[in-house]
Amino acid sequence: MPTVSKKTGFTNPNYKYHEIVKVSTKAKFNKKHGAMEVNLKKCLEIFFDTKFKSELSVYEIIDGTTVGKPYKCDYYAKIGNQHVIFEFNGNHHYQSSFKIDTDTRKNKALRNPAKNTTIKKGSGPGVKYETFKIPYYMQLTKDFAHYLFEDQCLLKLNKSYYSNKKYKKAIKLMYNTDDENMIFAPGLHTSKQTPATYCEEGLERFLKEMDEMSKKYPSIKHQYIRSLKLYIKDVGNEKFIIPLKNGERKNPKKEFTEWFNIEPEEKYLNCIFEREKKVYKL
Repeated sequence: MPTVSKKTGFTNPNYKYHEIVKVSTKAKFNKKHGAMEVNLKKCLEIFFDTKFKSELSVYEIIDGTTVGKPYKCDYYAKIGNQHVIFEFNGNHHYQSSFKIDTDTRKNKALRNPAKNTTIKKGSGPGVKYETFKIPYYMQLTKDFAHYLFEDQCLLKLNKSYYSNKKYKKAIKLMYNTDDENMIFAPGLHTSKQTPATYCEEGLERFLKEMDEMSKKYPSIKHQYIRSLKLYIKDVGNEKFIIPLKNGERKNPKKEFTEWFNIEPEEKYLNCIFEREKKVYKL
């Protein structure tokens, strides 16, 4: 049964995900599994069947010389004849206008071989990098895996790297289950880094990402919204979770409110919501 915090008055989640997937403690789950952010490198190596380098440093070139500190790229590999970077976008990529501006400059430099180099002092050689972004609010549901390793790879690398066999192996690594219906739902369940904390540019980035992912895979939108609606119910005040539109927050986003104002359809909710009143059995 859920409990209510005496300090905040908020209702705690019904479940702890590590218990559902039969891992004794949250610390052990985070160390060995830990979903997207912990085992992303190993996950990439499963789908691409190649080793990825962690934290590639790429310098920007302006007027023929490197400037400032290098951009840090989370994971890099050469796939075929293409240079591929995967970035895990944490909450600060939605909350800081400065970080979003850095992302824009970084992306321009990475796409232009004349504007980047891995050599600290010099002007080359640069390459064109194909960059994939993984938002911190996502999990490796089957639809998101199709979007990332099939659709996006076809678009950027002219080849799909998705297979059901790879998917089963990846979710076993990250979630300690090979049942796609037992994956931790995309969205925000206990994190305080909710859309209510996003800056104007961050909300625009979020809505753009959701539009791109959900056009073909509406489950992503419905799962995310479901997680927030459950969260709002437990804390009792939506101001902690979503950006309000009636002058209660600076620079409110009417677009977010309109996007959020749907009732998630049950057919899309085949994953785990820690705040849901439902019995889950592995």
